[in-house]
Amino acid sequence: MKILGALLLSVSLTAPQAQVISQGRPAHRVVALTFDAGADRGYAARILATLERNHIHATFGMTGRWAQQNPDLVRRMARDHDRFINHTYDHRSFTGYSTRSRPLSTAQRVWEIRSADSIVRRLTGHSMKPYFRPPYGDYDNGTLTLIRHLGYRYMIMWTIDSGGWEGFSVSTILQRCLENVQPGAIIAMHVGAQSQDAFALQPLITALKRRGYRFVTIPQLLGH
Repeated sequence: MKILGALLLSVSLTAPQAQVISQGRPAHRVVALTFDAGADRGYAARILATLERNHIHATFGMTGRWAQQNPDLVRRMARDHDRFINHTYDHRSFTGYSTRSRPLSTAQRVWEIRSADSIVRRLTGHSMKPYFRPPYGDYDNGTLTLIRHLGYRYMIMWTIDSGGWEGFSVSTILQRCLENVQPGAIIAMHVGAQSQDAFALQPLITALKRRGYRFVTIPQLLGH
């Protein structure tokens, strides 16, 4: 408790903040595919098979709870050299904006972040630092300050939301992605069963390759 108290006291509005990233450098014709894993097991295995077949590495916004429930898939991602973004333990909105709920306290936010990283590190041997993605995309200045203090220098947002989580069809997902793609784009997709992203993935990869795009992870996109 003393350590946590010291941490909370050290976080202030004047402290350094994490950098918000929604796109990589446009000088390179690359795209980063990111998949949020926070609901059910869904089509994660299908997504991994598609990535493996195309020799593409992706980045997964991973919640601690999802990792606990699907350790085989998390280890498979790590073996494939996919990368991870801390997406909190159970996907609660930090600000409550999207869920119309009370904002999480600083102590709750710390627990969400540390718990998720601990679980993934135990399964894979690797920390998710320095990358964080806020549930629902909800964040405030306090979030940026806190995650930077905890070692997360980058808040990873997105250039394109596929809309798969909203129940859009494969054709609509493809249209949204291909109409808005640009060099350095970060595409946000989901692994859950409510999303058709897994079925849109292969035609999306094929179309982007025809346009001359290469696929990179978030660390590669940022030159890390």
